[in-house]
This record gives sequence, structure tokens and C-alpha cells, in this order.
Amino acid sequence: MSLCPCGSGTEFNKCCEPFLKEEELPPTPEALMRSRYTAYCLKNHDYLVETTDPQIRSEVNHTANREWAEAVEFTGLEILASSAEKNKGMVEFRAKFKDAEGQDQEHHELSKFRKQAGVWYFRDGQVKDAKK
Repeated sequence: MSLCPCGSGTEFNKCCEPFLKEEELPPTPEALMRSRYTAYCLKNHDYLVETTDPQIRSEVNHTANREWAEAVEFTGLEILASSAEKNKGMVEFRAKFKDAEGQDQEHHELSKFRKQAGVWYFRDGQVKDAKK
């Protein structure tokens, strides 16, 4: 088996695959973040839509998101911080990728998550300064 793209060091079938196949729910914001990164890697756009907070789902430009994700190659994920308290969570991360021209890029974000009826959802993200 191959390692999960999320960088956990765990085999894919024991890490993010059960979430992507909707066999299990991510138990924490970090697990959801890792599974969303893996969905980007695997071009599983339906999972990205489904794991976006239903309250804001219609506000997200999923077409632009899909087009961007199709044009890049994801090369690594680094979790910098994560927390969860009651129904709110956050994950700060750096996602590395090659852009359409093959140039190395990095996306640094602080993402917010919300738990509704026992399910974690991505709420929104704030882009941070790129690593110097």
C-alpha cells in the first residue's frame, strides 16, 4: 500500500481513504484538513464541496476552485497548528504545489472549521504570508 498524500506517514487505506469513501467521518478539524488536502491531490472535487460548511457552500466558487486544483500538482502538506473546542476548530497549514508552469509554490492558510450535528466542516480560510 502507498502512504497517504496528507503526509501523516500512515497508509492511505488507514488514513484519509475511509473519509473520502464516506465510510467514516473525520473526528477532528485536522483529520478533515488532511482529508481535504488528499481530495485536492486526487482531484476529488465532490468531497471538497461536501465537506464545506452547508451555511456557506453556495457562496464558494467551486468551479474556480476545481479549475485551479486541476492545473496544479500538490507536493506536500505541513500542519503548523490545530485545535478544536466544542463546535469550533482551526488548522494552520502550508500546502506545497507546483503551479501550471511547474514552479514550486506554497499556500499558507489558517482554516476555520465548524461542527454541526457531529460532523466537522470547513468554514473558511485566511491566507497567511508565504514562508520566507
